[in-house]
Formats: sequence, structure tokens, C-alpha cells
Amino acid sequence: MIRKAAANGETFWPEHENGNPVENGSVIRLWEYDSEKISQFIDRCQEKNVTFVACEWGGADYQTLSNDERVTLITCLREPIKRLISNYNYDHYWMWTKAKNYQEYLSEGHLHSSPEYYTKIFARGSNDIEIAKSNLQLFDMVIVAEKNMASLEELGWTKESDTTHPTFGDKKRAAILFAKLRWFRLFNYLRKVKYEPPESINIRELNKSDLELYSIYSN
Repeated sequence: MIRKAAANGETFWPEHENGNPVENGSVIRLWEYDSEKISQFIDRCQEKNVTFVACEWGGADYQTLSNDERVTLITCLREPIKRLISNYNYDHYWMWTKAKNYQEYLSEGHLHSSPEYYTKIFARGSNDIEIAKSNLQLFDMVIVAEKNMASLEELGWTKESDTTHPTFGDKKRAAILFAKLRWFRLFNYLRKVKYEPPESINIRELNKSDLELYSIYSN
């Protein structure tokens, strides 16, 4: 979605990381802003002619955002188990995690690698599916990655872009593994070995709320 926004001329915050606004060298922690601070941030966006802001690391004050006529709330859901598997393999091959297996990965304490990611982000840190459902209803668009990405054309985003972010096939990633002498990991990367969660951790049960949220919008 972020690449699609960029391809269609949306204006990002002057300094950003994949659409997430950055100030003084750090991502602005919008999810920690109260209603007043969120409104002030929207004012700043308007002053800078910013038309697109990503917030990937936490749930912002959805009610305040929804109440502001200047804001269009959009999100994208991916099948939760596939999202988690993709995240694990991506972090593993980029060496962004020290986890040696899924058990360690799920317990690292990061939102994106924890069970019930969608529930937590839409419930703003809690694991309450009813709060998550309520906040999702505030969104103008809830896109399902596997189903209706074409709906983004309703925003006037008609130009094509690379909306995929594949784990494998990145020469830069292979070069990093080579430079760091991670031969075994490089060998598996070139062979496109995808690590799956073991049955023993019951990954679907750990993410049953996320699967329920996803089913609401994917059916």
C-alpha cells in the first residue's frame, strides 16, 4: 500500500521510513499521542502538504482520526498466519532477529512478531478483540491483501506499482549474508527455504482473534 501511495503521487512526511514519519532521527510515536497531540500532528501535516502517513508500529487514536474530516483511514489485512510466517522468514534472512526458532521469535516482545498482531494494533495494545472490531469499523477502507487491492483505485491510485515485498530474490540481501559469512543461511536463502512454525506451538490457536478479524473482511 505504501509503494502504491508513492507511485500515485502522495506526499510523505519530509523524513520518513517506509512512509512512517521521522523526526530527530526517530519514528514519531503517533500511537502514544493523545487526541490533542494527534490533532496537532494533522495540522502539521496540512501545513507541510503531507497527504500520506503510515503508522506501522502501533495503533494511533483511531476515534480522533476518524472524527477529523481531513483524514481518510485505510488499512490492509493479510491472512494472519501467512503474515507471521513471512515476517519470521524476512527477519531471519535479514538478520533482524536473534531468534533461532518460532518459540523465541514469538516471545521477543516486538508487536510485529507477537501473536495476535492485528488484534493488538487495532485494540491499541490490548488483546481485546471487541475493541479491535470497534476500531476497525472507524476505517474508511479495510483492504484484504489477497482479495481486493484493486479497491485502492477508488482513491485515484490508478498507477501500477510493485506492491509485493518478497522474502527471496533480493541480491542485496544475499550479498549481506555473504559478507557476514553466513554460509548456511545464504545457502538456504538461495534455495528459497521457507521456515514454517512447528505444529507443537499451535500457531492458529495463538492467533485465533486475528483469524476471526481477518474472516470478517475476507468473506
